[in-house]
Amino acid sequence: MSIAFISEAPNSMPTAKWEGDLKAIKWRDQNHGGCHGHYVRDICIYGSGDLKWLIERSSMFANKFEFKSYPPIVECLEQRLREKALNQSETAIESSWYF
Repeated sequence: MSIAFISEAPNSMPTAKWEGDLKAIKWRDQNHGGCHGHYVRDICIYGSGDLKWLIERSSMFANKFEFKSYPPIVECLEQRLREKALNQSETAIESSWYF
């Protein structure tokens, strides 16, 4: 359980719902197009080839990354999330906020 679901917590949303899988995980025994990184304890450590799959998911989180082995996937996702947040901003965007 997350603190966001505890009604006594400030700004909590105890009745909030999330549609889709909360966490994107590629298990070795599931049909998902394969792992383009490598497996550790039957969970995919995402590689660059998994980027499209991750972007198409409606998940809020993803499990697992290994920056030392596959830095491009972390960097690409970081840039995509930054640009998505900036595009949804109601505040004037400063050029220094972009990479």
